[in-house]
Amino acid sequence: MSACCNKNADKVDRISYEIYSEINLPKPLPPKTFKSDGCSFFPNGNWIECCIKHDIAYWMGGTRKERLNADIELRKCVSEKGYKITGFFMYYGVRAGGVWWLPTSFRWGFGWEYPQSGPFNKPY
Repeated sequence: MSACCNKNADKVDRISYEIYSEINLPKPLPPKTFKSDGCSFFPNGNWIECCIKHDIAYWMGGTRKERLNADIELRKCVSEKGYKITGFFMYYGVRAGGVWWLPTSFRWGFGWEYPQSGPFNKPY
C-alpha cells in the first residue's frame, strides 16, 4: 500500500474514533468492533463526517425505517455541505448497495453476524 493510502486510512480511523466516541449509542451494541472505511466507493471529501456517521448507523443496523432515515440523513448532511448532487448520488448508491441481505462489509447491520441485520428485538 502506498504512503498516500495509509495516510488516508489513518485519517479515517482518527475521525471515526472521534465521532464514535461522541455518540451515545443505544444498547445492545453489535458484537463486531466498529470500523469505518469512510465514504465507501466515493472519495473522502469534506463530507467524510457524514459518511462516518452513516457507517455507524449501518454498523448498528435495525429496522427498515431506521435504514431509510440513515440514508436520508447522509444525503441531507452532504447536501448541507454544499454538494447536493453528490448527496443525491450517495443516497441512491447506499439504497441500492447497502441492503442487509448481501454479505458485504458495508451492508445494513454489518456489525452483526450475517444474516442478522440488527438486534433481535429490531427485525428489518
